[in-house]
Amino acid sequence: MTMTEQIPDDLRRRLVNLRFGATMDAVREALLTVDAALAAAGAADDLRTRAQIALAEACNNIVEHAYEPPCDIADAAIVLDIAGDPGGLQITLRDKGRAMPEGPLPGRELPPIDPDDPDSLPEGGFGWALLREMTRALSLSRRNGQNILRFRLLHSDKPGHLGRNAI
Repeated sequence: MTMTEQIPDDLRRRLVNLRFGATMDAVREALLTVDAALAAAGAADDLRTRAQIALAEACNNIVEHAYEPPCDIADAAIVLDIAGDPGGLQITLRDKGRAMPEGPLPGRELPPIDPDDPDSLPEGGFGWALLREMTRALSLSRRNGQNILRFRLLHSDKPGHLGRNAI
């Protein structure tokens, strides 16, 4: 059983259902909409911040890689669903872009970094490590021509952070 299957449906609450274009501008607008919806649902600032970071990374990867030019998909879009439950957020992203290459998802390894040469910092290569560090139950599948990325963001256990029961 996955973490999602263990949570009864009556404890889950749909907070966000968006469909937006696979462009950087549309991603920025979607992130603003998500933050407003999570704030309205009473999500703690920490959870909202982590949702923004994880979603920005995941959505930008979809735009840059799944729909990377030359992409012949006329209706390049991303569908985002967020459900809240007593443990946190269940996030699902769907797109009809290119499939990720076969094999396991990238791990937590970071690209080589030379702290003495900031100009040598790579532009990319941090995304999957960041997602793996921030999320739980991270999975990517391809069904019926769609990429389906799922992950959970748990409520913070830090003292002083409200929101565990807000959603």
